Amino acid sequence: MVTGFNTDIQHDGMTLHVETEPRKGAAIETTVYTRGAVVHKFKSSYRALLNSGDFSDEQLKQRIEAQHRHVIARIRAGAVRVPAPAPARS
Repeated sequence: MVTGFNTDIQHDGMTLHVETEPRKGAAIETTVYTRGAVVHKFKSSYRALLNSGDFSDEQLKQRIEAQHRHVIARIRAGAVRVPAPAPARS
């Protein structure tokens, strides 16, 4: 069984939680949260890998990790706009 990746990063004074997981339908989904709110999602397919005939859990794990690192790199480079969260209610 292949599990996902979770990373907390600091960006523009905010803590972002980045979570990447395999999903049903041969999808890989990366979700970025701040204060529990979803601020960005990225989804890709691994159907071609699944249908390639030489599919392995290790290949899927590598693909998930690569997507996870790619989204983090895009956030750090400013290519993913992360809106400032609404102020916490008192």
